[in-house]
Amino acid sequence: MSVHYRTIAGNLEYFLAAYLIDFGILGLLFFLRFDSRDGRYASAAAIVVGLLLMVRARRMLAWHTTFFWIVTLLAIAVPVGILMPAMIRWWR
Repeated sequence: MSVHYRTIAGNLEYFLAAYLIDFGILGLLFFLRFDSRDGRYASAAAIVVGLLLMVRARRMLAWHTTFFWIVTLLAIAVPVGILMPAMIRWWR
């Protein structure tokens, strides 16, 4: 695989992993409010699959380790932080 296609594939896996982790976290918080064991399991599974994809994307992109984890922290924390106030208002 050429470097160009490897970078594209790594970025796609990276953003898919961040999406799964973000909505897995929000799903866990949502299903804690309701008694839905299946929803909690699905959210936890999304987080695990997202973490596996994140590790694979890390290897494919071959970024510097510190840079990768800083970008990952931002890619996960910012969307959760933006959507959290809406969930807190909905919870009340």
